[in-house]
Amino acid sequence: MDASILVVLVWALPLLAILAIIIRIVFVSRKKHLHSSEDITSNVQPTDPSSCSSSSSSAPPTWDVFLSFYGKDTRNGFTSHLYSALDQQGILTFRDDPALDKGQEISSGLLEAIKHSKIFIIVLSENYARSPWCLNELVQILKCKTTEFQVIPVFFYVDPTDVRYQKGSFREALDGHKRRHSVAMIEKWKSALSEIAALSGHHLRKEANKNESDTIQDIVRNVATRAYTTVSHQEKYLFGIDSAVEQIYKKLNMDHNDVRVLGICGMGGIGKTTIAKAFYDKYSHIFDVSCFNENVRHYSQGGSSLLPLLKQLLIDLLAKNDCKVFDVESRISKLKQILYFKKALVILDDLDQSNYSELLASLGDLFSAGSRVIITTRDTNLLNKIEADTSKVDMYMVPPLDQIDSLELFSYHAFRKPVPPENFKELSLSFVTYAGGLPLALKVLGSSLLGRTCEFWKAKLEKVKEIPENDIHKILRLSYDELEDETEKTIFLDIAFFFVGKNKDEAVQIFNSCDFHPDVGIPVLVDRCLMTIDTDNKFQMHNLIQDMGRKLGRRTRLILRGNVWDDLQNLEEKSDIEGLILDFRTSGYGQASAERMPKLRLLQIIGEPDIKGNFKNLFPNLRCITWHSCPWTHIPSTFCPPKLVFFDMPSSKFKILWKGSTPMMNYLTCLDLRNCRNLKRLPESLGDMKALKNIDASGTAIEKLPDSITQLKGLVDLNLYNCKKLRKLPEDFGNMEGLEIFDASLSAIEQLPDSFGGLVNLVELYLAYCKKLRNLPNSICKLKLLEVLDLSSSSNLEQLPEQLGNMQSLETVHASYTAIEQVPDSIGLLGKTGLGRCEG
Repeated sequence: MDASILVVLVWALPLLAILAIIIRIVFVSRKKHLHSSEDITSNVQPTDPSSCSSSSSSAPPTWDVFLSFYGKDTRNGFTSHLYSALDQQGILTFRDDPALDKGQEISSGLLEAIKHSKIFIIVLSENYARSPWCLNELVQILKCKTTEFQVIPVFFYVDPTDVRYQKGSFREALDGHKRRHSVAMIEKWKSALSEIAALSGHHLRKEANKNESDTIQDIVRNVATRAYTTVSHQEKYLFGIDSAVEQIYKKLNMDHNDVRVLGICGMGGIGKTTIAKAFYDKYSHIFDVSCFNENVRHYSQGGSSLLPLLKQLLIDLLAKNDCKVFDVESRISKLKQILYFKKALVILDDLDQSNYSELLASLGDLFSAGSRVIITTRDTNLLNKIEADTSKVDMYMVPPLDQIDSLELFSYHAFRKPVPPENFKELSLSFVTYAGGLPLALKVLGSSLLGRTCEFWKAKLEKVKEIPENDIHKILRLSYDELEDETEKTIFLDIAFFFVGKNKDEAVQIFNSCDFHPDVGIPVLVDRCLMTIDTDNKFQMHNLIQDMGRKLGRRTRLILRGNVWDDLQNLEEKSDIEGLILDFRTSGYGQASAERMPKLRLLQIIGEPDIKGNFKNLFPNLRCITWHSCPWTHIPSTFCPPKLVFFDMPSSKFKILWKGSTPMMNYLTCLDLRNCRNLKRLPESLGDMKALKNIDASGTAIEKLPDSITQLKGLVDLNLYNCKKLRKLPEDFGNMEGLEIFDASLSAIEQLPDSFGGLVNLVELYLAYCKKLRNLPNSICKLKLLEVLDLSSSSNLEQLPEQLGNMQSLETVHASYTAIEQVPDSIGLLGKTGLGRCEG
């Protein structure tokens, strides 16, 4: 071999290796949508390229989207922007680029990526058919798809008829392939092109008014609803579900191109929500957009039910967490844009009379042809009201489980197997009889008997026999009565009263401050099926169980509505109250002075009442106050509950928090001031609050942080998102060595202090849309635990630190839409630790 060629290879091979690492690593999603996966080519066995085996196709998908395109046509423009938009929505996308592989045969690793992808986007550009690689890839994709909804063609300035009938550039490309490929192969390619062109997709035309960015957003919305809904909502141990789902499918008459509403009805605990979830998991993919909105009833507990519900519908349908629409009218207008031309599936769980009229009157005329709305409700009369607005209304009444399904469900919870042991069979049948085919009762009873002796079973059966038939509350109460520790009962009552739908970690801090030992009590409640913790780490509880808990605790935990002012003043036994929710939304104008409540631990105020007075020594045991839109401009100096842990007062009118020294004592761990838009500064004494772990000042008008904040060495999460007037951080910011999450996206920060490298425990750093940020300090490379670095759309950021490769834990770097033109050479080192794709 020529010596000059050897020299070139010696220099080129390391560079090619680094390039290959950077290209092939996985680019995982941003905050709260993080995915983890391994290199698609690792541990891959040789695969028959002509087949998609059932074993492979039944494995859990590795990728949300497989993106196929011809690189020379779209790599640096449309495809790059589409990939970035998909990624920003947390959609894990495999981006194949034939230019990276010199061969024409599809590798086994690529076949695995195709077989383990949920959705395929094919960008059909002018020269797509010139690539045998692209054509072979298309053949495999169409061979592995299970439904036409899995494949989304994008006709990128090409006529679909040219693709379908192989005219124009597609004919020229195929004619060119005839010299090197067999007639059989050419026919396969033709057939694949005809098939893809017959599918519904997106068409970019030079003469159309619609621009590429609008098309990209349409594609992302289309993909997001399909990608996310493939994640199962279901719990374990389900029986009698499949037949119910198919009956609902028949009642919806999917072949009819009209708008239909179906009510899934039945008593509480019968399984309405579970059946609706199962239908959603199985059939949502056949709609253009879809969402499952669980427990609609709880939206009315914190104010108007419509505004937060509309927000959640937008979040679900757009698959975006940052909904920027703030009032009912604009949210309805936005929904109309989404639903006007799209066949939608919307499921509203637990609808009742209190939230029907306001909701359906607003949404009824938004749905396009072919759409379906499913509601779950205990109130069959509600369907008569819906029928007045929508002519196509039907009902599915959920029947009780039969004895076979009931016994299996009970046995799975009592024994973790479908059939009870022989010596427990007769007892099991007795419990099944008293549960009356009600799934909730079967689950709760079975879970309460798990691991118990035969004698315990017999004693409990006697208690069950004393309960009148169908008195589900008393059956459920047995599980509460059998809790062995009083603190477990207290935790249950507190959650039922105050914490359903709220973050577990925040509640745990409050429970710990009361010495309730939640790390022991909460798992017991979950095991007894009295509550669950969802994928967002929030407490959830069946309505019947929550109702039972609120009835059991109503002597010490009160909800006051209507004439709150009078009721508050006339309240008896104030000394025993541990929890209080005051709903002033329907109260007349008035003033109230707080009165001493020595045992009060949990306080929520709804509305904007004028509460004044001397608060000193009134709440010696208060742990949590929640008051959204509080009218106070500052916290009264006499409001100083010594054991306060959780201060949750977003969207309040604060201009300052307090005057002088802090009125809050050493227990406060969470300070939530998000969207307090008049708040321009945090108090200088903030550093005295040594127990603080979470500060959320997002959406405020603060211009600088007090220097004393750097004394909070135990602070874990600092959120300054959308603080548009915040320009700089304290010089000693790095002293907060306990900080794990820092978000200053959409702020005016111009630079990070050199001390930033002192944040040795930082895991997630968000600086997206910081348009005044030009560089990062070299000290950032000392952050050995950093996993996520989001710099996207910080348009003036010109470079990354040279030693970025030293950040051993870094998995994700978002740097799209910045001014970065070249990544540092050291970035190649990150491939050794499984770095996610670095996009610049």
